[in-house]
Amino acid sequence: MPKRFDLSAELADGLRDRGHAWGFIHGFAETWQAPLRDEDGYSDAELNAAEAHLGFTLPVALREAYMLFGKRADLCGTMNFLQPPDGLYVDEEAGLLMYHAENQGVWERYIRLADLDREDPPTLHSCEEGHEEHGGGVPWIERLSAAFVEMVLYESLFTDDGFGWPGRPPEKGTPGRLTLYGELLEQEIPEVGRRFAASGLPFLPVEGPECPTWKARWFTGQDVIVCIEPFTRSDEHELRRESWDRPWSRACLQIRGRTPEAIDAVEDSLPKEWFQWEWHEPGTPYRQKP
Repeated sequence: MPKRFDLSAELADGLRDRGHAWGFIHGFAETWQAPLRDEDGYSDAELNAAEAHLGFTLPVALREAYMLFGKRADLCGTMNFLQPPDGLYVDEEAGLLMYHAENQGVWERYIRLADLDREDPPTLHSCEEGHEEHGGGVPWIERLSAAFVEMVLYESLFTDDGFGWPGRPPEKGTPGRLTLYGELLEQEIPEVGRRFAASGLPFLPVEGPECPTWKARWFTGQDVIVCIEPFTRSDEHELRRESWDRPWSRACLQIRGRTPEAIDAVEDSLPKEWFQWEWHEPGTPYRQKP
């Protein structure tokens, strides 16, 4: 009988080191997405050609990730994008290798050129919006392999077709629905930590004016992955005018279920007001679902 994939336990194990990270991604792909195949990764020849073009050897963890799942869009290219080997960009002035980018260029993630000789180097996250003192990036995740675990989890939140900005998440009852989106008031944020287990991933910085201090938080539940990303808005007018936001919300809540039954069950267990919002055109009043 196949081993049961216990998400919480496997994730904790996957964050231990590089080898366990790849083991987690193997298991997660098989039980939550689709099993990995040989053709899902880049070949030695493709990676060697990229290294010849760049003029240096890639870190072991980066090569291994490319060879394992670098061509699988559902794991590394549904919302944001792992750069293909021939698309890796070097910022010589900042001393950075860019390997991962947000879909509209809002943020990028890097490895320091000085760390390229490390098998599993630390990563950096770009910081926009006037934080010139962080022009070289802020610390992201201390090991590249763990950053890939986070990448795979994040991409899984966008499994449902059409779920993306400024898209609309599928309604309850949609056949095969696997994702859920909600918005939280400031006083509701701690409740998520009381209802779900902390994942073991560090609290992570997010882009925006308060980049060095705002954090993304990951949790797990019964066959669900939960991510909170606090908004960086602080101006009262901005809090009320967004076209798809719950008024006064301070964080988005994104949940991915392993099955449609799991996502339905978690929605039924949580306060309805977390999800009772409705997309509307800019300039028109916010409408609450009946």
